[in-house]
Amino acid sequence: MQRCPCCNARLSGDSLCSRCGADLGRVMGCERLAGEWLSTAWQMMCANKPDVAVQALNRSLSLKQTRAAQVFRQFLVHHQYRALYEGLAQQDWQNARQTLAVLRALHGDNEALSRFQDLIDYLSVGDAGALQDWQG
Repeated sequence: MQRCPCCNARLSGDSLCSRCGADLGRVMGCERLAGEWLSTAWQMMCANKPDVAVQALNRSLSLKQTRAAQVFRQFLVHHQYRALYEGLAQQDWQNARQTLAVLRALHGDNEALSRFQDLIDYLSVGDAGALQDWQG
């Protein structure tokens, strides 16, 4: 934090504002925690644990909406959609369902994700020709 949220004075790094005397310790603590949770999210993604990465990222964003966290969130969304398409193409229904759960944790349930769930349910019933019928 570079400026006091109360009076807009430049901050020197102290937890008290030199102009208005506001105690910014908790706000600075939240910023630090947000950075730690974002770091954890990145580490979990690198460890191929997207479900844990999303939980950590959501914690980070709940503490502070940083540009880095928002960009990382978009990266995760794109990465998980790619994983969902791969799971569908390989007919790996369990992986597709897990990926769908991660996408729901990233941005809630929506019409597209509901349709993907319906598609996975339909295709996973065991009908070998279902995918060709759906594509055709």
